[in-house]
Amino acid sequence: MTNIFRAAIGFLILIRVWFLQIALKSKNIYLTKDSNHYIELSEDINYFFFNDNLVDYWLSTFRLPGYPIVLNIFSNFLDIKYAVYINFVADLVTLFLLYKLLSMYFESKFTYIGCIVFLTNTNILMSSTQIMTESLSTMLLIASYYYFKNKKYFFSGIFIALLSIFKPLGIYLVLMYVLLLVFENKNFTKQILKLIILPVIIISGIYVNNLIQYESGFYSTSSYFHLQWFNDASKSICSNYDFNDLNVSEPGYAFENWLETQGLSKTSESKILIDSLKTDTNSNLFKNIHCKGISMIRSSIWNMFGIRSSNWNNFDFNNFFLIMIKGFSLIYAILMNLSVLKTFLYKNREQMIFQVLLITLFYILVTSTLPFGNSRTRVLIEPMLVLLFIDNLSKLKIKN
Repeated sequence: MTNIFRAAIGFLILIRVWFLQIALKSKNIYLTKDSNHYIELSEDINYFFFNDNLVDYWLSTFRLPGYPIVLNIFSNFLDIKYAVYINFVADLVTLFLLYKLLSMYFESKFTYIGCIVFLTNTNILMSSTQIMTESLSTMLLIASYYYFKNKKYFFSGIFIALLSIFKPLGIYLVLMYVLLLVFENKNFTKQILKLIILPVIIISGIYVNNLIQYESGFYSTSSYFHLQWFNDASKSICSNYDFNDLNVSEPGYAFENWLETQGLSKTSESKILIDSLKTDTNSNLFKNIHCKGISMIRSSIWNMFGIRSSNWNNFDFNNFFLIMIKGFSLIYAILMNLSVLKTFLYKNREQMIFQVLLITLFYILVTSTLPFGNSRTRVLIEPMLVLLFIDNLSKLKIKN
């Protein structure tokens, strides 16, 4: 049986290689608007991230430097479109770490099943075809938890620090892990120091660099941008409960309108624009609370059950095959979400499963503040969902 499982895993890995080859034939697949942002920033790291005289600074403050640095290094050796193979490698590392975590608690059969389930995940598969941060970020997130679980807190901190230069998620992950240490350990001070030292240095470094360059201290303007969108979306929902309203469905709509009403542009003096954005975001954060709740519920449902339908439509597959992929993607998402619900309701959980559940729920809560929802946000916790699914599957066997 072990050989059959290994053969299946090998076959699914080869399928991913074939799939990437198909994706590379079309820019509509491997390039997105966000991809173009990262590629532009990667062309000159010093100019975009360490330039006191940068006039068109918005993109540099909105995107963190981690992924542009990776693309900059990669482009010195190969055409930038082959950067999707970085995703392939990252997915394999994630698979290995998931295997290690599964093998800590489950018998080999369930460990291999978990690896197969991960490799059949179409959400991760889709992200691997795009020049985007998701695959690397997922690898860094699962690596941080793997070392956290093995009580190697300094190494966990290394991966949180690396994640912090790819996505603003790092700061929330530090908070989550610190809370876990506080609740699960009596002598937690030393462990917390080991965990947070590198993330704090990295995040503080970005903050100070931004303060020097833009005369306004911040980690990433994307956080303020998204909270402003969240505020404006909740206001619109309270007015007409229309989720297709542009204030709700279009990320930049509220921001562009706000710039116009304030008489600002993306090239306005950085201190004035960024400080004004902070003020606007903070002043409206606790307004329309009940509509913010509605927005978060709707976003969570979309994030957790979405199937990337529009992305799949970019592939030149026949209609029947596309319907099969989308149908499988929906069934997969439903099973993963049922696993989260079942684990939440289950009383006797292993420590690892309890930790994974808390991290998953915390992530769902944080990402639900993005109005309208996007199933791409789910990619980072897909390995966590597999862990919860396998835990439930193993319990079914015990009952039988």
